[in-house]
Amino acid sequence: MLPPFSDKRLRRRGRWILLSALIGVVAGVGAILFDLLFHLAQRWLLGEVGRFSPPGAPLEHVDAFGPENVWLLPLSLALGGLVSGLLVYFVAPEAEGHGTDSVIKAFHHRLGKVRKRVAPVKAIASAITIGAGGSAGREGPIAQIGASFGSFLGDLLKVTHHERRILMMAGMAGGIGSIFRAPLGASFFSAEVLYSKPEFEYEVLLPGLISAITGYSIYSSYAGWGFLFDVPEISFHEPRQLAVYAALGVACALLGALYPKFFYFVRDQIFKPMPGPTWIKPAIGMTAVGLIAVVFPQALGLGYGYVQQAIEGSLTVQFLLLFVAIKIVATSLTISSGGSGGVFGPSLVIGGALGAALGQGFVEWVPGWAPEPAACVMVGMGGFFAGVAKTPFAAVIMVMEMTGSYGLLVPSLLVAAIAYLCLPLAIRLYENQVPARLDSPAHTGSFANDILRNLTVRDCLEESEPHGRTISLDTPFDQLINLTASGKQTVFPVVAEDDTLLGELTLEDIRRVMLETEEQRPDMAGDMMHSVVGPLTPGDNLSVAAALLAGRASDTVIVVDDVQTQHVVALLSRRELILTYGREIARLKETDHRDQAAEGEPI
Repeated sequence: MLPPFSDKRLRRRGRWILLSALIGVVAGVGAILFDLLFHLAQRWLLGEVGRFSPPGAPLEHVDAFGPENVWLLPLSLALGGLVSGLLVYFVAPEAEGHGTDSVIKAFHHRLGKVRKRVAPVKAIASAITIGAGGSAGREGPIAQIGASFGSFLGDLLKVTHHERRILMMAGMAGGIGSIFRAPLGASFFSAEVLYSKPEFEYEVLLPGLISAITGYSIYSSYAGWGFLFDVPEISFHEPRQLAVYAALGVACALLGALYPKFFYFVRDQIFKPMPGPTWIKPAIGMTAVGLIAVVFPQALGLGYGYVQQAIEGSLTVQFLLLFVAIKIVATSLTISSGGSGGVFGPSLVIGGALGAALGQGFVEWVPGWAPEPAACVMVGMGGFFAGVAKTPFAAVIMVMEMTGSYGLLVPSLLVAAIAYLCLPLAIRLYENQVPARLDSPAHTGSFANDILRNLTVRDCLEESEPHGRTISLDTPFDQLINLTASGKQTVFPVVAEDDTLLGELTLEDIRRVMLETEEQRPDMAGDMMHSVVGPLTPGDNLSVAAALLAGRASDTVIVVDDVQTQHVVALLSRRELILTYGREIARLKETDHRDQAAEGEPI
């Protein structure tokens, strides 16, 4: 154990600070480059071809115009989808879809490794997809840009798999913290989004925070300081409003139950079975979005300008509800078809529009209790995303940083908690999330339960007796006493003539009967036996065996060949389970040492 201020510990921590800051520099510069690409693509594709520039957030200073001819919009989107599809499918297929989910997959299943080509391909393809008018967000591409550099840096320094994963997630935090101007929320997001249960990859938090602060400072120096949205000063000071906010949380959960299902239905039931080359499908999906835009052009682009209009109260309830429905459809067609982009931005827009519609409704329905509609916009943004992304803490923090709505912390947390708790874990936007750290392959070997679940009873049978002693129903009591005196066996299976298990006797059972008078003692084993604890089969994992052993006084469990036939094949004891566990621990340590020796010294 190193003392807290030893030279070695300080050098190690100093190196982490420097590496996290370096990742943040690259993420911040990457966010600037992506922003330039996006605005260039939007100017040429949606602006020049589609003759439309949708309104943006106030801090983005967008010159909105059009659409001058709505029938040009499908052309812009089809062209963008075609170029994006060709680029992704022939250069880096990992850049398909929403990039955050690919980063989550790399963390859990790919040792934190992201191919170097993914970042530039994702950036260009996403800039074209969103710039052409596709309904997608910027967090996916920027997450992959930052994560890709973190992974590259880990490979360059020959760090362990565990450390590479941390560097990769710090890169994601740096990218998202930059482009959304939300450094604290981004560090929480990168630590929380890996799991669908309320758990954190806590080792990511501080490197992610340093990276996000650095990236945010660089990007804001270029793009401007301040909050993304213009929000009036609102604070929570009426406890009775919590009832109204709770209703908003339930509404976020109800809509959240539909959104991911529809999103993946479009992918799995429409575009995956669709005949034809894969690279053409993004163009088909985005052309469909363009046809929707002929009637409802507000479906296109990021949608931040309409959130600002909702905050200002200039949109009707009817428009907002229609906007929510069409934005879900447009986002699904854009990304589920194979287009490249993120789902964070559209989710915020959908949640904000839902909050605005309900906020105006609450003023009509419960005027004495209703909060300001603008407050419902911010709270709805965070609550909806908290439910569908399984990030209740990060969503609230990020929305507060993007809007400056710190006075709404209490209702925001309430709505996020209700939306999260009302949605089943299986309903989520990021399908590569795992429930908890225990379920992640990244932590195999870190937890005893993980190790036991990866081993089976069959792995223990090498150390166990091939069968153990069994007894028949008519074994006399005197013979049982001789059996117990002649060995160390503590559990005796009672079997039929064909070795089918009927019951069991323990050493303690026999000793207890020995204390009784001869008149009270049973004559045969069949009179004494009781139901079996278990039994186990060779295919059961050792966590099941450990649970059975922990729940009984005897140190042995009977193993049968099959649950149906129940022929006794072995006896499994605590000793044999511990020996098998110890061998697996030794094997994992040896493997880890070999990895470290092959990859060099850790950070």
